[in-house]
Amino acid sequence: ASPPSESGGTQPGQAVPRREAPRRGGARRRARGPVLASFSLRRPRLFLYGHPARVSFRIRGSSPVRVRLVLRRTASRAAVWTIPLGRVATGVTHSVPLTGRELGVLPQGSYELRIAGRGRRGRRLRRSPRAASSVALSFFHHRFPLAGPFGYGGDGSRFGAPRRGHIHQGQDLAAAEGTPIVAPRGGVVEVVQYQAGGAGHYAVLDGEGEDRDYVFMHMRTGSVVVEEGQRVRTGQRIGEVGNTGRSFGPHLHFEVWVGGWYQDGGEPIDPLPLLRAWDAWS
Repeated sequence: ASPPSESGGTQPGQAVPRREAPRRGGARRRARGPVLASFSLRRPRLFLYGHPARVSFRIRGSSPVRVRLVLRRTASRAAVWTIPLGRVATGVTHSVPLTGRELGVLPQGSYELRIAGRGRRGRRLRRSPRAASSVALSFFHHRFPLAGPFGYGGDGSRFGAPRRGHIHQGQDLAAAEGTPIVAPRGGVVEVVQYQAGGAGHYAVLDGEGEDRDYVFMHMRTGSVVVEEGQRVRTGQRIGEVGNTGRSFGPHLHFEVWVGGWYQDGGEPIDPLPLLRAWDAWS
């Protein structure tokens, strides 16, 4: 038998231990998926038949990502609407319009809009610490017809108040002359006329998807920007508060008719409960 080696080497017949090459940079990192760099929403209050909101987002990554938007009720967290955006490029900012018409007649209230996606090999879209993965969104069917300070007035401004030879068929909203008047609901303008001894400059709007007509009276001379047959969006300008016709101070006389305007055999209803509800979120 051979004596042990004094030099510390291996003995004959012993296996030589395998030496591992030193690792560079530590353990090898796993490939990571796409990252959401930014996510935002313009016009967080969205109205049915109104102007679109605009969703903007940017994703970091090396290849296109399949993206979708998901709308959830804030209270229940239940998903109520999903829109696929398909494969989108990374490294650029995307801007997507979101309209109330796409959402349909969803219940009014608060929602949460989320973004989700998957990249190559099914890797899920992750969020950067500086980016939000969801944004708040509120959705309503109508909005208030004035875009500025106003007052509801006293008993004489109410529906049913006595007038000479008739009763008041609307609600008077006192406001400064020139205050913008906007459509409470998208639809088609049926009438644009002038009545010197009564309504002054007035317009009638047929609300889309409902059996209601809206009437705007005493508008300022030269302020009416719509014409008969024109389609308007919720919140689009109709004219301005004025003091034309039989009026004793600048205000909007606002009426709501069910079953068509009076020429079509409809009847007026008290608009005050509707106005107070719209005022709460407009």
